[in-house]
Amino acid sequence: MAFCGLAACVTEDTAYNFAYSPPPWACAPAKAGRNPPSQADPCPSDPLESPPLAILRGEPVQLDPRQQETVIVGVTKWLKDKPSASFGRMQGLRDPRGAVVVCGWVDGCNDAGAYRGMSPYIGVLTGPKDAAEFVVVGIGGTARERAEVLSLCQEIGAAPSP
Repeated sequence: MAFCGLAACVTEDTAYNFAYSPPPWACAPAKAGRNPPSQADPCPSDPLESPPLAILRGEPVQLDPRQQETVIVGVTKWLKDKPSASFGRMQGLRDPRGAVVVCGWVDGCNDAGAYRGMSPYIGVLTGPKDAAEFVVVGIGGTARERAEVLSLCQEIGAAPSP
């Protein structure tokens, strides 16, 4: 019985301060020759229509050191304890619209100073290569967020392991 009362006091103390936003690449126009017929035009022509945003399967790309650093800086912005950041594998994919989507893993300390274990993230590199930014779409800090991020990564064709 004492355990029931203790369980009510436990909260999910993640290492991230993150609010989800729609993927910025979801309705970008396709680059010539990159729009597969089976996934043609997932975005509405009328913005008042609201079908689910689509993520198209991508082709693997090798991230150069500058792109990797941009991803690390972009993800670290969302951590509660920035110096505690520890990154695992990251995988880049170029989607049919030309956007480079990155899936990877990050760990950081929560409010109690404890590491929570590796959490998946997904985002997109934006802007010109010499001044790129990484826009985080999601970090899997809770079980639900983790499942959502892993599903998005899987949908685009990424399968990075921690």
